[in-house]
Order: sequence, then C-alpha cells, then structure tokens
Amino acid sequence: MTNKINILLKSIRVIDPASGFDQISDVIVKGEKIFSLKKSNGKKINKCINSIIYDCNNLILCSGIVDTRVHLNGPTEESISKIQSIAAKSGVLKLVTLPNQNPVVDDATVVEYLYEKSKNKYMPEILTYGCATKQFNGTEITELGLMSEAGVLGFTDGIHCIQDSLVMRRVMSYASMLKKPVIQHAEDRSLAGLNKSTMTTVQGEMNESEISTRLGLVGIPSCAEVIIIERDLRIAKLTNAHYHISNVSTKESIEVLRKAKAQGLNVTCDTSPAYFCLNELELSSYNTAFKLSPPLRSEVDRLAIIDGIKDGTIDIISSDHHPRSKDTKILPFSSASTGAAGLETLLPLTLGLVHQGYMDISKAIKLITTNPSKIFKIENPKISEGSLASFIIFDPEKPYIINQEKLLSYPTPFNNRPVEGMNLASFIKGKIIYKHDDFRELKNE
Repeated sequence: MTNKINILLKSIRVIDPASGFDQISDVIVKGEKIFSLKKSNGKKINKCINSIIYDCNNLILCSGIVDTRVHLNGPTEESISKIQSIAAKSGVLKLVTLPNQNPVVDDATVVEYLYEKSKNKYMPEILTYGCATKQFNGTEITELGLMSEAGVLGFTDGIHCIQDSLVMRRVMSYASMLKKPVIQHAEDRSLAGLNKSTMTTVQGEMNESEISTRLGLVGIPSCAEVIIIERDLRIAKLTNAHYHISNVSTKESIEVLRKAKAQGLNVTCDTSPAYFCLNELELSSYNTAFKLSPPLRSEVDRLAIIDGIKDGTIDIISSDHHPRSKDTKILPFSSASTGAAGLETLLPLTLGLVHQGYMDISKAIKLITTNPSKIFKIENPKISEGSLASFIIFDPEKPYIINQEKLLSYPTPFNNRPVEGMNLASFIKGKIIYKHDDFRELKNE
C-alpha cells in the first residue's frame, strides 16, 4: 500500500555538488521520491493535510555519503546488519567493503553471496572490491573477469600491498581491459618489517622518526609508501590502467601524485581523517587506538595531506572503518591489532576541514559523496524533483564531544575530541531509516 503521508522538509539548505545546486528549499517527499523541491518562501509553517512537517532551518540536505573503504567481518547476517545500522546512523548510504573477509572475496560466488545476503531495500547498500590475488597471497591472480561480471567495483588485496612488480603488471593489464580500477595499500613490506621472508625483522609499529626512537617503538619509514606508489605509477602508465591509492599519508606521496596527475595519468587516491587530524605524537600515550596502517605520520605530513585535499590531489575522504575487539587492543602496543573504527566519525571530522577554513561545505560534501560515486562508478540518486528520496540531513554546526561509550563500534582514535557536525536523519527511498532525537524535535505538531 502506498504511503499517503507526505513529508515536508521546510527551509532546508539543499546542496548537490554534482550539479552545483545550493539553495534554501522546501522539499516534499511523497512515496519513494522527491515530489517537490522549491525555493523556500520563508513563510511561517502552516499545517498541511496528510503531511508531516519538519522545520529544518540551519540544516543541510545532501546525497548520502559513499564510503569506499570499510572492513566487514564477513557475510554473516549479524555482521551485515550491524554495519548497515552503523552506516545508517553515520549518514553512509553506500559502502564499499575490502575483500579481507572470512571467506576472502576472491571468487565470483563469494561476491554473489555477499550481495544476496546484504540486499535490503531500506538499508545502506553494500558493495565490494574483489581480491587481486588468491587469498591475497600476492602471487596467483584471481578470476578477475568473473568477479567483474559478479559486480565488484575494482581489484585490490586490501590491507596487503602487492609486492611483486610482474604480478602488479598483470593485474593492471587485466583490470584495464575490464575497465576496473586497481586499488593499492601502498607499503613496502620489507621496509615495514612485514615481509615473511625476513623472519628476523621486527615488525614496524609506528612512523620512523625521533619520536619512535624516544618511545622505543619500531619505526616504519615514510618512504615505504612512496616507493610502491612510484613503481605502480610506471606500471599504470605502461598498462593504461586506472590506479587508485588508498590512505595516502605522507608528503612525499602527495608530491609524486600531484606530478602524476599533472602528466595526465589515470590516477586517483583517498585518505581518511586520521591522516589529516592526527600525527605521531598521539602515540606518546601508547594508546593502541592510534595503532593504524599506514601509521600516523609527522606534523609536516599531516599538513601536506590537508594541502593535497585542498588542491584536489586527494580525491576522496573515506572512513577506513576497521573495528577491532577490545581483547586485541588491550594487549601491549607491539602485540595489539592494527586498525580503528571510522564510520561514525567520518562526517564530523570531514566537516572539521570546513570549520577550520580549509574549504567550503560544498567541497567537503563532494569529497564524501560525488567524487567516490564518480570514480568508482557507483550510482547515487540526484537531489532533484522526481528522483528517489535517498539522502541525509545533518546539522553542520552541532557541537559535541566524541565519546567511545556512545559509539556502536570500537575503538575510536578520536575519543574525547570536540567536533561540530552530526547526521540527524537518513532517508532511503522515502523512508526514514535513522532519526536522531534532535530531528524528532523538529516535527511541527
């Protein structure tokens, strides 16, 4: 039965970076679609028959966030429903999972199973990359063509960097024919102390610097990232492949990528909030929430990442959502697991770039909605009359302090950090799938 109750969002600022639309509007949602989107007349709200009215003054409506780097424990109903609930709360309506799951996404049947299990008309959509090599062993290439037909967005070994240059060339050659990107976690594993062939090497724990020496932690040199990027860029040029680097974290990498883009290479990249909000000094407390991959870098690197976001060298901001169990994080730093949760803090930390004066809000929205959709060819509903009513509503200036105890995933490296900006409501096909108390209070009785 069709829902006969309309939803009127009164005096809300609608921003659509894809079309350049930015206007205070009155938006009417009818059924699954945006029935009307008109410039707000600013008049007092009057009761409308069969309408629920929300006074949305000072709020923003935009497309749902598209998060291109999310870790999923596996295609079980429990882990899928949990990640979808967290995403809905966070304003993420499309999320792309890495293939480092159980089972590993290195076969078309696993891709099809994941998509079938996660299919839900009124929940955030789960998409995935396919493994570039079997069991991400870095040597044996997977059936890229079959996984492409099954719907993967690209190929990557996820948190594992492909070390063998010939393997990388073959992966890029096939991916280029399939018109799919190759996504790389750029890290020379030998320099990082992660190469199994050198069993006497102590595993790297943080950025190599004077700080790591003082803390007595094993350092990973920043050049471990750019060495892989420079090699891969040459292979990408050779194969005409679309090459995408995830979690860029160093000044050297930004400089190399800036030059590559200027030369017209088909290269894109992303970073996550940890690398433009935090630096290596955070590890002085030995708090394992700050144990990430790549590791937190120097203040010089952090500022270079911000410059890269500002000038467009960095195309996307992703969450790098990698929740861990408390059991694996309460261990000594060297033994603790690597990674941290990120979905719930992606929006406010990205908006922090706006509040600090680095960019306007339209560009910030573009980095987490329009750009990832365009680069990875993810369909995202437009904000216009007749389009599906799938969007988010957020308060860009709502102040609060991130509290680990109130988050749905663990751990966050941003515990006790003051931020501004919160998702208040998530709509999918006209249905409100998440509603914050603040949004409920806007209802005009």
